[in-house]
Amino acid sequence: MKRFLALTSLLTFLAACASAGTGDGTIKIGFIGPLTGAAVSYGTDMLHAVQMRVEEVNAAGGINGRIVELVTEDGRCTGNDAASAAQKLIHVDKVVAVIGGACSSETLGAAPVAETAKVVQISPISSAPDIKDAGDFVFRTIPSDAKKGISMAAYIVEQGYRGVAMVSENTDYAVGIRDGIKNALPEGVVLILNETVEPGTKDFRALFARLEDSDFDVFVSNPQTDDVLAAMITQLREAGFSQPIVSQDIADSRKLLELAPEAAEGMRMFNTSSLLGTAGGEGSFAARFKAKYGEAQSNMSFATLSYDAAGVLFQAIGTAGTDGASIRDALYDLEKYEGAAGGFRFDEFGEVVGIENVLKAMSGGTIVELSE
Repeated sequence: MKRFLALTSLLTFLAACASAGTGDGTIKIGFIGPLTGAAVSYGTDMLHAVQMRVEEVNAAGGINGRIVELVTEDGRCTGNDAASAAQKLIHVDKVVAVIGGACSSETLGAAPVAETAKVVQISPISSAPDIKDAGDFVFRTIPSDAKKGISMAAYIVEQGYRGVAMVSENTDYAVGIRDGIKNALPEGVVLILNETVEPGTKDFRALFARLEDSDFDVFVSNPQTDDVLAAMITQLREAGFSQPIVSQDIADSRKLLELAPEAAEGMRMFNTSSLLGTAGGEGSFAARFKAKYGEAQSNMSFATLSYDAAGVLFQAIGTAGTDGASIRDALYDLEKYEGAAGGFRFDEFGEVVGIENVLKAMSGGTIVELSE
């Protein structure tokens, strides 16, 4: 276990409340996400949502009278860049908590820095299974890929597919899903191809040539970014393969519809619900986000989870003050946070409880949710 839950002592609580009072100066919050590069659509949606929450809090008077200042760093979807960003945010900018990363490699790269400094890090959309054990100060608002891999494997079995071809990008995120699928597939379902390619690979023709004489029923496209996914499925179709395609949340992207609309048609993917953030109609988070920034560059669920990551963090700071350990304890002790995505809490590992994945499909140039 990352932590054995315990009640915060009265003295600690009172001291934390005192430090969260009407103290001088701003409360600095760090942000790490891919603001350039192939994963920029995820980072942009994430940053916009966090900025919205900061603006709302500050418009209401801040946190216990103190204005929130957001300090942003580009994690570039890599562990090294995110680690450097965390070092700067924590030790130079003196942030009291970090929101990020987006890519799992970013979150895992920054986590040791945050853990050593006893600074809470909360990722809105990093889903690699290893994040569960990344540290006592590390939380996330998206379900683990361990669950997603099980769901994808269950779907393959339900559809009666017996031969599976899978290509994965060699990143923490994609490898976590690959392992989850592989471990969950029962006897009788065979991985005809289980290939891992280097990050950023765009040419899959040699791999697909190996499938020409293979008898497979479904192709699992498992990349880190939507431009790699677009190249992968386009070349699969160009090679003459018509087998159905199953993917994960990277496929749940408006950008993919622009990059490879024909190849993407009919594919299935698992991600959090597209309806996250829509409760409340015209006054919902999704409506306010669209009015301010337009359509999400990737998908609204990522923006919603980012908005809630900021919201639950700010609530914890308002309750417990700016001390890292006190913020951490407030998040662990939280019974339920009512966010734009719905109600959720964190378990003893910092994993979100209350947010789940659903099955979606590309249909007629749009992304739709399918009933179970």
